[in-house]
Amino acid sequence: MAEQTQKPRKRRPTPPLTVNWLVTEAMRHLQRWPASEQRVRRLLWDRVKRAQSFHGGTKSEAAPLVSEAMASLVAQRVLDDGRLAELWVDSLMRRGTSRRMIVQKLRLKGIASDHITAAIEGYESDDGVDPEYASAMAYAKRRRLGVYRKPVDESYERRQKDLASMARAGFAYSVAQDVLKGDS
Repeated sequence: MAEQTQKPRKRRPTPPLTVNWLVTEAMRHLQRWPASEQRVRRLLWDRVKRAQSFHGGTKSEAAPLVSEAMASLVAQRVLDDGRLAELWVDSLMRRGTSRRMIVQKLRLKGIASDHITAAIEGYESDDGVDPEYASAMAYAKRRRLGVYRKPVDESYERRQKDLASMARAGFAYSVAQDVLKGDS
């Protein structure tokens, strides 16, 4: 049996480094995935490195192009970390994520603390219940903890495991205790 040799893949050269090309690359990324300003800036610098590998250039030559592209995206309101934080907070709260975990996740995504704080404070649950309590209930229902377990198991060991699960998810002890009892 003859060995098959693979031809080396030719890499298509990137277009010359311009603001329009950088904006187009950012838009292409944002059409598929939501991203913070920090993530888009990192993406643009990756594109700059790729373009410079073909066309040459220095980081100092590219810095004004990246800044101008970012300014253009922000001016067009394509990038809005405040709005992005609101959408993520709404989604994560409905899913049953605690405030602590939301703050941690959004910081990892590159959202500024003031946007995170404003989004969490501006969040209102649908039924007028405290958002942290509603989120804890959603978590307990999703994980089938406490009174949401079928068949109900009220043993001491099971209760401790359920409390530990709620604590690992970032919920306060008093909130976890009330949710697991089924107190509304």
